Amino acid sequence: MLAEHGEAFEGAELVTPTGEHFPDRFERDGESLVRLLERVASYSPLGEDVPLQIGLIEDAGDDGHCQSGCAKPGARVDGVQRSGSGYRVPLPVTELGNPTRLVCALARGVGAAVLAEAEERIEPAEVGPMSEITAAASGFGVVLLEGSHVYAKSCGGPSIHQGTALSPAELGVLLALFCEVAGHPPDAPRKHLGATQLEAFDEARGFVAANGALVRKLREAPELLCGGAFEIATKKPGIFARLFGGKESAPPSPEGVARRQRSADEERRLAEARALVEEELG
Repeated sequence: MLAEHGEAFEGAELVTPTGEHFPDRFERDGESLVRLLERVASYSPLGEDVPLQIGLIEDAGDDGHCQSGCAKPGARVDGVQRSGSGYRVPLPVTELGNPTRLVCALARGVGAAVLAEAEERIEPAEVGPMSEITAAASGFGVVLLEGSHVYAKSCGGPSIHQGTALSPAELGVLLALFCEVAGHPPDAPRKHLGATQLEAFDEARGFVAANGALVRKLREAPELLCGGAFEIATKKPGIFARLFGGKESAPPSPEGVARRQRSADEERRLAEARALVEEELG
C-alpha cells in the first residue's frame, strides 16, 4: 500500500478516541451517525467528493437482544457497497450501543472505501484484513486495536467481542509500525489502550525495534520490499508473516534442518535490493 499509494498517507494523524479527534456530540440518531462518519472519513485519504452513507444492518434471525434485554454484538461485516459515485458503509445496529465498537466499525468501513478507491484487487477473504491495514495506515490503529478486544455483557455472562478481522497482536504490530513510519512518538498510543491491547502493543514495539532496517525501508523506500527480498527478525513469525502475505513456517525437527538455499533469481533480487538501499539510503 505504501509503495503504490504512499503519498495518500503522508501526514496521517494518530487518531485517538478523545474529544480532540471526536469533538461532536453523539445523540444516537441519524444526523449524529452521518456526522461521525464524516469525521472518521476526514482523517483518511478519501477526497471530500467521495460521498459516503451508512447502511444499518439488523442481525438475521433476531433483534440483537436476548430475553433479558442486553444487547448482543453484531457479526462483523467486511467491505463496502458501491452507491452511485460513493460507498455505503455497512453497520450492524448493535454497534450503536458501544462507542468503541461503533468507531471501530466506521474506521474499517472507511478503510474499505479507501481500498476500493485505490482499485486494489483483493480476494474476498482478504477484504477485512486489508481494510484494517489501510485504516491503520490512515491513523486508526488505536481505534482498531481497542475494537479488537471489547468486553461485552450477555445473558451467559461477560464475553469478548472482536470487531476486527486481525487479532490484537497483529493490530499491535500495525500500530507500532505506523508510529515508526509516520514519526509519531511510540508512547503516544499507550494511554488510550486497555490492558490486553497495551500488552499487545508493547510486545509489538519490541518486534519493530528488532527490525530497524526493515522499518527504515518501509518508511523511506517501501518499493524495495515488494519483491519479498527481506528477512524478519522476530520470535513470532506468524504475526509478521500474515501481515506480509507469507505463510508461517513449520518448526524445525529436534535434529534440525538445513537452511533452504535461495534460487538464483532470489539471490539476484536480494542483491539488487541491497544495492538500491546502499545507494539511496547510505
